[in-house]
Amino acid sequence: MHCFVLLVIDLTLVGISNIIAILLCTDHPLTGPMLSSAMAYVALTLTAGLPAFILAGSNRTLWRFTSLHDCLHLLFAVTAMIVIATVAADALSLFDSVPRSLPVLEYVLMIASLVGSRAVIRLRYLRKIQRRTVEIGSVNDREDIIIIGLNSVAELFLRCISESGLQVAVAGILSDSARHHRRFLRSYPILGHPAEIVRIVRDLDIHGVRIRRIVVAVPFHALSVTAQESLRRTEQELNIRLDLIHDWFRLDDPAATTLEKAEPNTGLTAPHGWLTIPVESHPQTSRAYLLGKRCFDITIATLCVFAFAPLMLLLAAIVLLDVGHPIIFWQQRPGTRGRPIKVLKFRTMRSARDAEGRRLSDAERLSPVGLFLRRMRLDELPQIYNVLLGQMSMIGPRPLLPIDQSPRFIGRLQMRPGLTGWAQINGGRHLSIHDKAALDLWYVKHASIGIDCWILFMTVRTVLFGERINRTAIREAWRALGPTPDAGQDAIEMIGLPPIESPVNSTLDTA
Repeated sequence: MHCFVLLVIDLTLVGISNIIAILLCTDHPLTGPMLSSAMAYVALTLTAGLPAFILAGSNRTLWRFTSLHDCLHLLFAVTAMIVIATVAADALSLFDSVPRSLPVLEYVLMIASLVGSRAVIRLRYLRKIQRRTVEIGSVNDREDIIIIGLNSVAELFLRCISESGLQVAVAGILSDSARHHRRFLRSYPILGHPAEIVRIVRDLDIHGVRIRRIVVAVPFHALSVTAQESLRRTEQELNIRLDLIHDWFRLDDPAATTLEKAEPNTGLTAPHGWLTIPVESHPQTSRAYLLGKRCFDITIATLCVFAFAPLMLLLAAIVLLDVGHPIIFWQQRPGTRGRPIKVLKFRTMRSARDAEGRRLSDAERLSPVGLFLRRMRLDELPQIYNVLLGQMSMIGPRPLLPIDQSPRFIGRLQMRPGLTGWAQINGGRHLSIHDKAALDLWYVKHASIGIDCWILFMTVRTVLFGERINRTAIREAWRALGPTPDAGQDAIEMIGLPPIESPVNSTLDTA
């Protein structure tokens, strides 16, 4: 279905849930002022729901493949919509005529209708797949298998089987944990321990289930020695094929046959001859500090949503008139521990080519409006959404482009990237990549609530009065790291190191 149609369906379900909630909350017919207040509240909810659903992307998902991740995005959209509508209704004194219990009942009904409708579509799709499997298949074509391992890989494999129409019947699952035995995963029984594979296969054969294949969903070396020997014996004596799922995805070394030979490649490994700068976190960078910081992020981001919602709507309209659709620009950048995240921004540049197809330079594409948005950091307001999702923090090292993330400074990825950080208040865009990375590493090492509050205060000053290079902070950061070949020439002179040619060109970060 078209995205617009899905958005209309979601808003219709929201409207119906509103009406049902109002009828359930009132003991007498709606007339006069009560009816006007109720209709005004419904209008506020729908108005708040429009941007909430668009930002959450609920109208761009495929309902027949709805996952837990999609439901979480939907939960976020409904929560934001209810909170905004409740605050607006309270400001307009609508609760003088409308019961205050309405938002709670409304929230429950919305979640039930929105998630339930998607669940119905998904179940209908699964039934369609099952009917097609029954129509096509035959007993002779069916292959009975056993899966070893109880994890997300096994669950994904079971989903692939159920939705692909393959003639495969899962006789059961084996888990090395005794507490899982005689339980079920997606209606498939957990039969026992992997070391008991020979006995289990023979017992199934007595019941008319002839196992032809064993699929191992865990690394082979992670199994116990007894389980490994039992699998080898099953393969040799009973002539049953043994498939290792982890080997199916061994694209880096096709000649490897077992997972023991594999070495994970994160894409952030330092080149030969380079030494990654070690960073030991400050004692205050504990679980308590990180938990408190996450609560702080959610609180501040929620307040920013309310405070800047009118401004963001205005900016969205200005961007739409200035550079056109889409109004949001995203870039994939490394987040915590190098996991890729999509950093959101308002678009500030026009299309890459003009009407004649000529490629435009960045200076030609950047409009005066976009330049103003960048100067005032207003283009980064959509990143509040990244903060709410837990991909970013209000304060932390700014996420760099992958090409600018030096393996030497991988330690800066130990913490969530931030909307603002220590590097941004001490020079920001005027700093080289290496000086900025040194400041980020200093922050990772010394992070505390006091420093976070100081960064927030200085960020306001930086936005109002512009960026200024703090050479004292840069000098202190480099001294904390010690002599490194990545130090910029200015940093080398400040800390008294002999000049060393850097192996990486120093470029400006445009983040």
